[in-house]
Amino acid sequence: MQNLKSYKLSPQLRSELNFSKQKSRSTHPPKIPKIPWEKIPWKRVGTILATFAVIIGAYVGVKKTYEYTSAKSQEKQKAELQAYQNHLQQIKEEVASQGTDAYSYAELSQKFLKAKDAERAETAAEIAVQKEPNWRDGYLNLGQVYLSVNKFEEAKKAFEKAIEIDPISGTAHYYLSLAYQELRNSEAAKQEFAKAKKFGFETDFGG
Repeated sequence: MQNLKSYKLSPQLRSELNFSKQKSRSTHPPKIPKIPWEKIPWKRVGTILATFAVIIGAYVGVKKTYEYTSAKSQEKQKAELQAYQNHLQQIKEEVASQGTDAYSYAELSQKFLKAKDAERAETAAEIAVQKEPNWRDGYLNLGQVYLSVNKFEEAKKAFEKAIEIDPISGTAHYYLSLAYQELRNSEAAKQEFAKAKKFGFETDFGG
């Protein structure tokens, strides 16, 4: 009897057996698992889809709002710039009839202030000190304009500049004390008022 352990298949038989296995596999395709449709939580799926739709809708809405706001903002900036340029041109034309020096702009700023045109008053006063950056009275005028429109911090800086140019100006120290008073700095206001008296405070720009 032939020993089974030492038994070997002939190459031809081995080839036939392999072919048979491959053929057997091809005739039995893998089974596709059945989807348990009845076990799917359709309500939860619907809720998730609805939430997702709301998020997408909100995103689209926010994006459109941003684009609209951005466009409006650009239009507003252009309009404001154009208005300022027109406003500046009007001031220059009005000054041209009197003169284009710093003194004319300072006088014009006071006229605008009396006419309750604060914006033009500020612009004219600022142009005055730009033309004469070392003119004490120009900064006194600018500071007064700022005080009149409740721009107290700007007024303080203008009066400080006037004092820098003329440290013993009683008028400049007096107006600086007013600016400090409006800024709720009573101690500094007292000190500046004392200096105003020391340097002979005057009620006009001659101090």
